[in-house]
Amino acid sequence: MNIGIVSCLRGAGERLRPAIERQKLRHPHREIIMSKVRVLVPLARIPLSLSKEKRFYLDSWPHPNSKAADVVNELAAAGISRNMIWTPRASQNYTVSDVVRLLYRLPFTLIFLFIILRRVPRLDSIDLQIILGREVFRQLLHRYPMVKPIIISDVSPDLHMLWSAASVAGCGALWWQDDYHHIESLPYPVAAAAVLNQGGYEAVLYSCPSAVIVRRPSITLKPIRPIPDYPRVGIATNNLFVASKEQLDFLKEIRQALGVDMLYIRLHPNSKLVPLDILAQWITIASFDESLELFASKIDIAIVGNSAVQLKLVCEGLPVLHISGLDPLGFDLYGYCKMGITYGVQKNLGNNILSDITTFYNDSKLQVRLADYVGVRVDVKLEGLSKINCC
Repeated sequence: MNIGIVSCLRGAGERLRPAIERQKLRHPHREIIMSKVRVLVPLARIPLSLSKEKRFYLDSWPHPNSKAADVVNELAAAGISRNMIWTPRASQNYTVSDVVRLLYRLPFTLIFLFIILRRVPRLDSIDLQIILGREVFRQLLHRYPMVKPIIISDVSPDLHMLWSAASVAGCGALWWQDDYHHIESLPYPVAAAAVLNQGGYEAVLYSCPSAVIVRRPSITLKPIRPIPDYPRVGIATNNLFVASKEQLDFLKEIRQALGVDMLYIRLHPNSKLVPLDILAQWITIASFDESLELFASKIDIAIVGNSAVQLKLVCEGLPVLHISGLDPLGFDLYGYCKMGITYGVQKNLGNNILSDITTFYNDSKLQVRLADYVGVRVDVKLEGLSKINCC
């Protein structure tokens, strides 16, 4: 196998295998079926053709508050029409169109898999799904060289396939820095990049020196609000929150430690949970289409696990407590507490937690640290997103 395929197998596999293991635990019977047909998923999901006005390929539906919605909305504000961006449909259910795509591609697929398995016989269904997905993306992009794949920096397995395929097909991808902590070197080349901060700018400059680098709209830092004696407490979850008994018991402990009657929960935009999954009189669930700004305005302090939303909430002027135990990812995965940007504890809240949080966010140097982290140095001059249309 060539280096590109090996890199794609490694990158996509590192994200896909843990996700499949979690699905096995949640839906073991469904996973028995999926293990047999997983390799065919790219055949049904990837379009056969693109309309002539499309100039960008976004592999996610832009539902409210999603990362894809940020992409579409910000590009639209920069003068790039929604009609120029291909996105999949909102529903994840299979349709007649998906069956047609699968049947159309099936003869090629059987030949392709036969050749691959003769060369590398020890590939499992996940490896084959990744290799096949990459090849189907490559064929699509080869037919539409003017289309730029948009690679959201929280790179999913499908985006690894798409990005790797774009590098082979010669299509210039657009890397979209989705969160401020996404500052690692890029695994594949890009023609353009939309960055948030200095770290993102340097990551692109190091990996792809010839790429056109533009800046996404900068965030406005708001002063940190004081915490009242009887605060309204919100919980902002990540996609690993499943409302398990252990997680709900931990929320009870948080509620009791803070001495509040109600918790206001914001589920992750990609969460499959619905309010009926969390039946507790002391919990209120925010609407899925409620903006982060509106959520922040309804509470006085936010409790957050390992999620980049903690940084965005602090920038909104909301005191945030990062705490381990809301997800299986440990403490301070993104390093915000270590950088002195958010306040965090490891499960044990203690008796003076509100006083400790207030002391931390009263630090006059906090705003300086925030501005330095979310900004681009004054000596770096970057144009806005409208420049992307000219690339």
